[in-house]
Amino acid sequence: MSMRITDSYMASILLGDLNRSLGNMLDQQRMAGSMRRLNSYADDPRAVGTINRYNSLLANNEDYLSNVSKSRVIVDSTDVALQSISDVLAQARELALRESSALSDNDTATVQVQSLMDRLMDVLNTDVEGNYIFSGRQVFTPPFVRSGDSVLYQGDSGEILSRTGPSSTTAVNLPGSVFMGNSSATLGGRVDIAPAVTGATLLADLNLGDGWQAGSVSITNGTGAAWEVDLSGALTVSDVINTINASTGGAVTVAVQANGKGLILTGTGPMAITEVSGGRAAASLGINGTTTGGTLTGRDIRSAAGDATLLANVAAFSGKLPLGTMTITWQGTAHAVDLSAAATLGDLRTMIAAAVPGMELQVRNSALVLVGGSTDRFTVANSDATNTATALGLAGEGGPTRLFGMLEDLKASLAAGDTDAIRGAASELASLEDLIQKLMIRNGGRQNDLDWSEGVLRQRNERLRSNLSLETDVDVAQVASDLSRAETTYQASLLVASKLYQTNLMQYLR
Repeated sequence: MSMRITDSYMASILLGDLNRSLGNMLDQQRMAGSMRRLNSYADDPRAVGTINRYNSLLANNEDYLSNVSKSRVIVDSTDVALQSISDVLAQARELALRESSALSDNDTATVQVQSLMDRLMDVLNTDVEGNYIFSGRQVFTPPFVRSGDSVLYQGDSGEILSRTGPSSTTAVNLPGSVFMGNSSATLGGRVDIAPAVTGATLLADLNLGDGWQAGSVSITNGTGAAWEVDLSGALTVSDVINTINASTGGAVTVAVQANGKGLILTGTGPMAITEVSGGRAAASLGINGTTTGGTLTGRDIRSAAGDATLLANVAAFSGKLPLGTMTITWQGTAHAVDLSAAATLGDLRTMIAAAVPGMELQVRNSALVLVGGSTDRFTVANSDATNTATALGLAGEGGPTRLFGMLEDLKASLAAGDTDAIRGAASELASLEDLIQKLMIRNGGRQNDLDWSEGVLRQRNERLRSNLSLETDVDVAQVASDLSRAETTYQASLLVASKLYQTNLMQYLR
């Protein structure tokens, strides 16, 4: 049986081949020109999700880098301001020591003190792009203003936290309230008294009272098994432990760390605990992360200490209970304070207030702070073998942390010619210089934290861009070879077409 192929059918086949060859060559030229494998989602629809995820991660990382950059401006400006304050205090102390000899002109010295106060006002009212760095969270309010002969603080005591990573924040400011303690002497503790995490600890109390974010977590282990665990109904640490242990069938178990600081997960490594749907449950529980081994140790998530906190639940007091006696010497009187019957932090507060009228024990930033009811300096010392003052972190000397109030007193003492008061002001100035040095050390730590965060973020940026490049960019050698092949194919198709149409025309003319 014979079959006849028409010229029009041959022409349509030839035209289709030409268009395909041309399209392939144009695709290769587009890739060669842009150096990108994907110039539209239609080039590889399956890669769209991966590319979008990398772009989203890169955008988040750029936001964190921007936060670090802005935070660095505030922290660096704070460092410069603290250095200026330190210089002013050094000049004021030198002036007080000189004037205490009663050999100088006190009137001139009074003018100099006022000049130093004006300089401090300028420094402490420093702003960055219209935001006052010493106003706490009241960044649009000038922190220090004059009211008659006094200086008042208008800000608050809040810290500004900057998000510098997926699960990290950094305080970037120093509220001006740290300079205004003009009514009492204080002694800050040096022992972390945050209570240990237990099964009964409420999730809402974790992270020094900031709580947690309810949601689900994803868990994988070295066997390839994966579990998505919904923790949104959990109220206590025990609820979290029981839910994860039950959901994984014991393949991954959770417990409280021996030191009581957080959680620990055990299973077949490598393990990974990640968030689900952009949540923050794992991060707020301190367990987001990966491990090559069979143990993942979570971060510190202890709750804030309070009056009800049991001394037995404070890790720093382990092996030091019951407490004993310490001596507080204040206003010329030595007070023996017996704390042996104390069971909670509230008991400590009550016993100290009863033994030393006018003295108050406070809890600040997971440390004990002893506050006197006057500006008189006081000392705290151990009284027996229990070393109670040291165990509480309170052994030492407390004093006022005034700034403008102290300078106002110095100016008044100079005007009155009271050399004893001037000499006392010099001693207080030395304490203030120590305070500024501590603040500079704290601020320097923040600068180091920001440097570290920036390094981590830039490394993450490089990894993300490298991974994104693998999805979108071309192999230069491969695209050059493919383009050459496509051009050759297209030219060959054109040649065949020209020969075929030429032959048909001649036949037609014949």
